[in-house]
Amino acid sequence: LDISPLRNLTNLQWLSLRGNQISNVSPLKNLTNLTYLHMGINYGISDVSPLSALKNLTFLDLESSKISDLSPLINLTNLTYLDFDDNQVQDVSPLKDMIHLTRLDGSDNQISDISPLKNMTQLIELDLDSNAISDISSVEKMTMLITLDLHDNQISDISVIENLTKLVKLDLDDNEISDISPLKDIRSLRSYLDLDGNNITDISALKHMKFLLELDLDGNEISDITPLRALTDLKILDLHDNEISDITPLKDLVNLTDLDLDDNQISNISALNALTNLTVLDLDGNRISNISALSVMLNLTELDLHDNRISNISPLKNLVNLTVLDLSENHISNFSPIAGLIDNLMEYDNSNQTDPPTGGADVNRDGVVNLTDLLFVVVNYRNPDFADAAQFGVYPDINEDRVVDIKDLIAVAAEIDADAAAPALRNNSVKVSNLTAANLAQWIALAKQLDAQDPQTQKGLAVLKQLLAALTFTETSPKTTALLANYPNPFNPETWMPYQLAKPAEVNISIHSVDGKLIRTLALGHLPAGIYHNKSRAAYWDGRNEFGESVASGVYFYTFIAGDFTATRKMFVRK
Repeated sequence: LDISPLRNLTNLQWLSLRGNQISNVSPLKNLTNLTYLHMGINYGISDVSPLSALKNLTFLDLESSKISDLSPLINLTNLTYLDFDDNQVQDVSPLKDMIHLTRLDGSDNQISDISPLKNMTQLIELDLDSNAISDISSVEKMTMLITLDLHDNQISDISVIENLTKLVKLDLDDNEISDISPLKDIRSLRSYLDLDGNNITDISALKHMKFLLELDLDGNEISDITPLRALTDLKILDLHDNEISDITPLKDLVNLTDLDLDDNQISNISALNALTNLTVLDLDGNRISNISALSVMLNLTELDLHDNRISNISPLKNLVNLTVLDLSENHISNFSPIAGLIDNLMEYDNSNQTDPPTGGADVNRDGVVNLTDLLFVVVNYRNPDFADAAQFGVYPDINEDRVVDIKDLIAVAAEIDADAAAPALRNNSVKVSNLTAANLAQWIALAKQLDAQDPQTQKGLAVLKQLLAALTFTETSPKTTALLANYPNPFNPETWMPYQLAKPAEVNISIHSVDGKLIRTLALGHLPAGIYHNKSRAAYWDGRNEFGESVASGVYFYTFIAGDFTATRKMFVRK
């Protein structure tokens, strides 16, 4: 495009020639009143020397050209905006006096040394992505920065970023970073933080970023995501391609709409059942067999379950908003539960299904790993004839070592939802002779002798402990509600009134004199079932009336009300 007709427009102040086929900019050299010039996406421009006299420019965009030499711009010190993205620049020293710049984009060039930029302390936005930068110490004094993009460089040390406490958006994707502790006090980050493609294992520095909306940790070496539990404003979270097995820290991130857990080591997804705002969920490439937690995710539009261990897809039957569904490379033989969804899907893949392996934590092969599977292992524990169970479709030897032992128990326990299993024990709805508190305690002791660093062992041990607590509760809970005799009796000046509850109830005790006059009411509140016998749990009366006055010697009656249960007993005050 020939722009020579513009050469005499010397009063022109604003000019955009973006997206043409301009190669020669010399006709612009006399337009010295220009303050705004957009020459972006003119792939033929290589020489910008005709612009050297345009000293009134405050805005200059030269993106996507063939420029390698910025020296003609050396005197354009009034610039507040400069974009030379996608060129062939190596040397940025001609920019060193542009101290009024607030926005600078030098991405997609060949820059390695950014020290000439060190005095640009007014910068609000700086984009130097896709260069060859390793040393970023020059950004230390750029404390006004709100947006910083340094992705796709060779950076390992980000210690200077700790000074940039106004950052709202930070992109360090595809570098060589392992230590992110310098980010720990940058609590202004709320728009976006991208740490994708680094060497990060420890993310504890992120735990205070409570206002962050989008976080990308894809492609690192992270196993512990506990620091994310307080980031409850997050809407988008990418944890793809890490080493994560436990996702319970995500259970409170209820504002998430987009979650990527692709290519990890996850088997239990029960923690996701509260994340009902999710519209996009990627669980591709994990170890998941039980997808019941997905049944409540009615807002999902995209779901990727490719390459897992799923056989039962009935939990998906009500996800009527799905438009994209990938079920390929699982163990599904029956697709009828989602027959009503398929017509609405824009993308659907159910290819490459295989038979379930003979091993696996789904002991009874019903497509769900739950307490029932654990009970089948318990029943066959140390049973030399466990193989006979196969005729009933039960396979308790999880690791196929020809013995059903603690390793099999741990393997199943690691994949069940203890929060769902414990109530079944607590309510006595499950009765198995071998599943006792004593046996559980013994199995826990044996499990502690296994590899303590193994995530499966850690998770399985934690589940067994939860079940032990539930079973201990069950074995010690009384079968009847009762009010027992107070002690001491007679007493002066205080006494304890023991009782027991067969089921949770609102508990009140009223104390009357022999003539029926109310002396005192003890409101004990809503209490769980249990034994309330000893002094630390029994109801306590200090021998005073509702006005704080000591009562006289004599006979008193105390009436115990727990739900629909009522009982009255007699006690004596002797002074």
